Amino acid sequence: MTTAAVALHYYADLPPGQIAEPPGAARVSLHKARIRLRAYITEHRPDLVPAARRTHMTTVRIARAERRIPPGPVPDRFPTHVIVLADDAGRRDLPIWLLGRDSHRFPPFDPPAADHERAGIARARTSDELTDHLLRAAGARVAGVDIDELGPDVTVARIELAGPAGTRHVTARLADGLAVAITAGAPLRVADVVMDRLAVPMGASESGLSPEQTVRGLSLEHRPRYEPRNMTFADGLERWMLGGSFTEHAIESRWQDYSCAADGGIAMLFSAAPQPEGFALLAQEMYADDYRDAVVVFSGQVRTEDTAGRAGLVLWVRRVRDIRRPMTEEAALANPDNHIVMAGSRDWTRHRITVRIPGDASIVGFGIFLAGPGRIELRDAELTRSTTT
Repeated sequence: MTTAAVALHYYADLPPGQIAEPPGAARVSLHKARIRLRAYITEHRPDLVPAARRTHMTTVRIARAERRIPPGPVPDRFPTHVIVLADDAGRRDLPIWLLGRDSHRFPPFDPPAADHERAGIARARTSDELTDHLLRAAGARVAGVDIDELGPDVTVARIELAGPAGTRHVTARLADGLAVAITAGAPLRVADVVMDRLAVPMGASESGLSPEQTVRGLSLEHRPRYEPRNMTFADGLERWMLGGSFTEHAIESRWQDYSCAADGGIAMLFSAAPQPEGFALLAQEMYADDYRDAVVVFSGQVRTEDTAGRAGLVLWVRRVRDIRRPMTEEAALANPDNHIVMAGSRDWTRHRITVRIPGDASIVGFGIFLAGPGRIELRDAELTRSTTT
């Protein structure tokens, strides 16, 4: 019907009403034909597209992916990783911040000057790699990924697929588009309007502060060792983070179900809703390099108030294979020896947890937790090596 409608309308000069009954059917066929023609011309003869209608794009390369360590309490959905897209010709960088589970989706890499698209990217068996394999098995490939806008300040990725049925375009989330480009080694372009609005001078994203998001870069391959910090809360909650399963709730309003504060050398974790969802941690995490095969003790004075659920001290260990998994209540409290549940009491009581750190540990975490309404407070916190084995 579409081919006949085009021939009758544009070559025989027949109006839609004389092509088919009802006239609306012919108009639909002509509309579909114009869409297909526009897509074909845009892809194969962009020179025929009027300049006013073209979206000017800048070809970029993925320069690096970095993990950034924020200075204070950090919810799980806070941006902690950045992918930097480099516009070499314009000497500009476009830093794209990732949060939540997207933060752990991309491995850190710093490819050499040659073969930017493929070098240094981990070949882990991920869902992104599986998608690439499935496309290739079906005879399709990712021809390119464009970062564009659906509207003002609404940035998306447009994935171009080439296959037996021709070229198709799929609109996806920005993180998904980047993952596809990295996994498939596909060319990556950014709309000039996006670059002009978000890009920074080349190199500025390495040393400069991203607005309220990070203080310094951290390479996982050259990570520093450090001891527990700010254990007396003299600097508020500097170096402590707020996390837990409540930050992964599908409803955004639940991300405020728990809160934290510090005053007078006391750290406080409390519910900010009458019936909070999930559980919360106020904790520090540190690399386990200096503690492997050693016995460590986490202790502190704790008191609780109006706790209807569970609350107490916790000390946990995460291995490399666990790093990308969200910290759920089950994961934090799986080992009965690594946490203490407090009975409701307004009196300060000192408690301690003793745990042997295994040789394959990657991260050691410690702090207080709360599951349900109420409040828990901590002071005089210490993390030390045990003198006994």
